[in-house]
Amino acid sequence: MQQFTRKENFLIANTLNCIPFLLQGQSVLIDLRNDCSVAGRIDNVDGHMNINLEDVVFINRLSQQFPFEQFMVRERMIRQIHIPGHINMSKEIQEWCEQGCNRRPPRTRDSNKGKRTFKQKRAQERHQEILQNIEQQKQQQQGEPKVN
Repeated sequence: MQQFTRKENFLIANTLNCIPFLLQGQSVLIDLRNDCSVAGRIDNVDGHMNINLEDVVFINRLSQQFPFEQFMVRERMIRQIHIPGHINMSKEIQEWCEQGCNRRPPRTRDSNKGKRTFKQKRAQERHQEILQNIEQQKQQQQGEPKVN
């Protein structure tokens, strides 16, 4: 299991930096800020959202494709991550939150055995709000007729 610093753990638990963390091992398309794209399988992610990819195809602005064995995308360069259609991201985030937002048992002190800290509660509440917003948007989209 990958070890993160306290700051990385905070960013993963309190922001959407958890999305690439949850997509490890999946093939994704990442749009970059310089109008280029990178398609490949996520190998490793850190808490700051720097992403290491394997078996990559880099697509430049002119739609020319260049293959790479490994490629690193820095957090600043990411514009958008396309989530594969077969993954229900809201369900993944919800399961991850129920496991404690870091997939390992939380450290507990003798004084607060089993109790969540204020930061943990706030992080889980924020993730739940995001999930509710996603579900509301899905319901609104399903209710509207499609225009061709």
